[in-house]
Amino acid sequence: MENPVGKFIYKNNLNQWVYGEEFIEWIKNNSNNFSGQEELSKYLNIYLDLIIKICKENNIKDFSYVKTDPRFKAIYQDYNWCYQKFFIEGLNHEEMANEANCSIRVIKKWCTEKHRLTGDYRRYNKKLTDLQKDLIIGSMLGDGHIDKREDQPMFIENHAENQKDYLYYKYDIMKDFCNIKPTYIKSKYYNFGTEKQYKCQPQYRICTRIHECLKDYRGKTYTYLLNIMNEYSLSIWVLDDGHRDEKWDLCVAQYTQKDIDFAINKLKEDFNLTAYKSNSDKRYIKFNADSSRELDKIILDNIPNELDIIKYKILRNDKIKNKQKRIIYNNLYLSDYCHDNNLNYKSIMNRIYNGTSIEDAVNIQINQVIL
Repeated sequence: MENPVGKFIYKNNLNQWVYGEEFIEWIKNNSNNFSGQEELSKYLNIYLDLIIKICKENNIKDFSYVKTDPRFKAIYQDYNWCYQKFFIEGLNHEEMANEANCSIRVIKKWCTEKHRLTGDYRRYNKKLTDLQKDLIIGSMLGDGHIDKREDQPMFIENHAENQKDYLYYKYDIMKDFCNIKPTYIKSKYYNFGTEKQYKCQPQYRICTRIHECLKDYRGKTYTYLLNIMNEYSLSIWVLDDGHRDEKWDLCVAQYTQKDIDFAINKLKEDFNLTAYKSNSDKRYIKFNADSSRELDKIILDNIPNELDIIKYKILRNDKIKNKQKRIIYNNLYLSDYCHDNNLNYKSIMNRIYNGTSIEDAVNIQINQVIL
């Protein structure tokens, strides 16, 4: 329940309360959350006489119940409200109590004892939305995982502090599966199974509640996840594990050779992206220039452009070069024409860049070859 003070009602320079129809509508819509005018007055920290005056002038008669009145029904007594907040939105009891303007004990009583909406009910019955499924697929191809303990299927993912926006974007999508907001992890040293210590920068961590539906993705091979990947999950995978220089490189260090081969074929068949195994570093697959630009487009079309990771890897990345326009000459690409006629393509292009017309630049080079 949003507090209207400062938004629908505020004090002017004469210390007088100023309000309009929006505040009156707010009282009408939220009156059943309070036992009476006095309780509303205390909640808003607005003097009681003004509340009484507004209710009288606007014929808000139902508002004067007290909780002992048989007509009074608090919002938490409504099964549909509790189901929406607890099961659909994933609020915890404290958050529900804040919205209902009551104690946590009251929420526990009505939600758990009266309505039978328990943590176990939510654990075994809650399902992922399509967007949440796609996010998990992309994240598990990248940086995310499902806890391996048999009785604790939780989705967990960390991102560095400079990708905080990106992690909170994921959290907002998975929020109804989470009990707490992302947690901050200070910088630490890790050995990653070797003798050498590596300092890792501060991170933020998402950890969902335990939900049985997450078992559908635990233990799946990369090939299985790649096979059900769409543009959105591809975008998440590339942002998680990709590096954008002049072209995109994508880390596949944990993938088997079978997974890598399948990924390359999948990228070509479903997304028309050309990827190939790196000869210099077997941990990566690389994309050519055209496919890198197409990947940029896919990501920008699917992921909010204001996120820190988008700005860093794409929008403000000064290493990305503009696509060069290929020059046509005699119905051939100029580079092919030069190759077929033993002309110096680089020399011709230098003259074109310095203002010489294409025709003149080619003729100068032809004359030099003849001489």
